Amino acid sequence: MIAKNIKGKSFKGCVRYVMNDTAELLEAEGVLAGTTEEIIRGFAMQRSGRKEIKQPVGHIPISFAPEDRERMTNDFMVQLAKEYMEEMGIKNTQYIIARHHNSDNDHLHIVYNRIDNDLKLISVNYDYKRNIKVCKRLKDKHNLTYGEGKDRVRREKLRNPDAVKYLLHDIVKAILPYCTNGKDFHDFLQSKNINVEFKHKRTTGEIEGISFNYDNVSFKGSQIDRKFSYGNLKKEFERNRLEAQKQKLLEQEREIEQARIRKQKVEEKKLELERQRKEQDQLRKQEEAKNAPPPKQNIVVLGVELTDEQQNILTSGGHTFLENLTSNDGKTPFSAYAFLNDEKNTVYFTNEDPDTFVKYGKYEMRLRDKALIEDGQITKATVKWWGGRGYEHPYLWKTNKSDAEYKESWGDPRLPKEEQKPKETKQKVAKFQEKKRGRGI
Repeated sequence: MIAKNIKGKSFKGCVRYVMNDTAELLEAEGVLAGTTEEIIRGFAMQRSGRKEIKQPVGHIPISFAPEDRERMTNDFMVQLAKEYMEEMGIKNTQYIIARHHNSDNDHLHIVYNRIDNDLKLISVNYDYKRNIKVCKRLKDKHNLTYGEGKDRVRREKLRNPDAVKYLLHDIVKAILPYCTNGKDFHDFLQSKNINVEFKHKRTTGEIEGISFNYDNVSFKGSQIDRKFSYGNLKKEFERNRLEAQKQKLLEQEREIEQARIRKQKVEEKKLELERQRKEQDQLRKQEEAKNAPPPKQNIVVLGVELTDEQQNILTSGGHTFLENLTSNDGKTPFSAYAFLNDEKNTVYFTNEDPDTFVKYGKYEMRLRDKALIEDGQITKATVKWWGGRGYEHPYLWKTNKSDAEYKESWGDPRLPKEEQKPKETKQKVAKFQEKKRGRGI
């Protein structure tokens, strides 16, 4: 069992790395765990209470020996993780425990909030000695396998210089995965009072070796472990750099993909809103069409539909000349002047201008008045008066069409009947009856 206690700045990057495609979430405390983003928001909300803390993220990867694989059930791994946190003083705070299946060695990751539930800071300060002791106690308690080589050495029984040698080994091994260049490596060890000295080639000045000094005890890198020779450390820095670069690219790809998904959702929302708008417009138009008044239709006279101007002339008491009218036989076309009777519900025709004056009975009247009288209509005629110097408008009619003379009145003879029983007014002029009375007059 090997554990590393790491501090970080961003829950976003850490949680997304831990909750990758191969991860299995074993336990969550104090955060909603429906999605990775919910976990991040849960940590961030509590972290916001102590914004001055620059590294609120606690991250502990714990790996186990291959010999213990069969024992590593999810429940057992959760138990070990919680016992480790308890002994390391990580209490009263949010955390998640996730198991990874992306390597041959069983391992888990703990992500915890260094800002606890009381907004106090959980201090770890890279306590490597305590970490080593806790891991050893848990291995002894649960009879876990010790690793090969130096990991199996019981540190508490060592004396200098071996105690320093193994301390250097454990610290270098712990920090090496997080260093991408010699400067970071040097600066971190220097912060732990470990001096790092580089050996340079005399001819070129290139670095060819490294040594470590702690508590006045020095070791070459290769003396601590062959993996810690400068050549091997340099290779490890490069691997770490490439891995960090890979993780950064993966993070960028994830952000790009999330941006694409967000954009796609926005576009889908726009399309849905547009679809709804069109649907509502269609329904509105259908409703308007349903409630709209019927389309206006002008008078159709013997197969000829009048223009608005012609219809206005007729309904205003005037006359208009119509061509290509269809005769009663439906074959012979003809042209004539058209006008309406006084009630404006019947169309009459004359071959000549209906306003031409003709002598008819005792009066000289318009041709249209004559046509209406002969058809049995009561009309308010226009007759010449005072030898043609003026006009009067008597009401003229025949009781029977065959009467030799017409009757006249200076009052409308139709009024009494109107007052007794009002005549129903027809609203559509299009229903007028066509009359051909007067043709040939």
